[in-house]
Amino acid sequence: MEELPRVDPNEDPYLALRTALAVAICLILAEPLGITMPMFPVVLGMSIISGHRGALSPRTFATPIILPIIAILFSWLAAITVNTPMLFILLNSLLAVGGLALMLFCGSRGGMMLTVFPLMMAMAALYSDFALAAIRDSMVLGGVVLGIAIVVLNLLFPPQTRRVHVEIVAPLVTKRPRTALMIRVAVYVPVMLAVFATGDMNMMIVPIMLLFICAEPSHGTRMHQVIDRGGGTLVGGAIAAAVLIVYSIVPQVPVEILLLTAVTYFLIDKMTTGKRRPLLYQYVCSTALVMVLSATSGGRDALEVVLQRVVITSGTMIGGILLLALLEAIFLPEENDAQAGAALA
Repeated sequence: MEELPRVDPNEDPYLALRTALAVAICLILAEPLGITMPMFPVVLGMSIISGHRGALSPRTFATPIILPIIAILFSWLAAITVNTPMLFILLNSLLAVGGLALMLFCGSRGGMMLTVFPLMMAMAALYSDFALAAIRDSMVLGGVVLGIAIVVLNLLFPPQTRRVHVEIVAPLVTKRPRTALMIRVAVYVPVMLAVFATGDMNMMIVPIMLLFICAEPSHGTRMHQVIDRGGGTLVGGAIAAAVLIVYSIVPQVPVEILLLTAVTYFLIDKMTTGKRRPLLYQYVCSTALVMVLSATSGGRDALEVVLQRVVITSGTMIGGILLLALLEAIFLPEENDAQAGAALA
């Protein structure tokens, strides 16, 4: 997939404001609309809006429309197969392989949706019927809220350019595509199935993080993922801890909303003004939002949430990149050598 380009302040001076207001709107409307898992629309909204580049286009408004559809579809598939283990495993494995192939060979974001959303619904179905319904309804209602928020905010604070952004992707080019794909499947699918076996929704982050490693075509872009997502988890955890400390002193919902809105504005503004890659700031923001909302709306201990996310994410990213490098050295030695030579050049 495309690595997020830096935001041009002349093209989009309101990106941070739009994103922060979208987070605030999702949080404010969560309780009135009965969204029991607000982190899903909040984090998806933050990612969608902060990932936008260039002028408005039909694609800008497509995701909120698609979100309820895929939520209903994949929750239905999870519900009808969860009591038939072989079919459940086969379906989710095929979806994972298809999603990985699209991400790896086409650079398609559709591949990510084909992998991540079925995974979320499958984990929820294994946990309980209530969890599955809660995630489905949160994504359906969240899609409606996001659709309204994106339209209103883009009308009030639109990008200041007519240039429509064209994604620049660098898919994997190899003489042995099947081997390259099977190496990644051999890393990703067993981990996904092992997480299914635990039935622990808190472990869902493991295959999601591993996916972003497996879907990258080269050592260099994989290392970017490790640095941005692994490092982003550490920084995001520190920010989440600071927010939770303030919230513990003043445990009021308006205070939480104001804090998360301010954090979002600051971090997304760094996608324009910061020196690091934009993905790092986006992931720091995503991590902070998830940790705070998991601790305040999920009934889990705050310290447990922060430490578990930091340890699991860091371990997954490092383990994933090492295992992929080992398998490529064994089964694709010539291409491994070529990548190493290109990196040295």
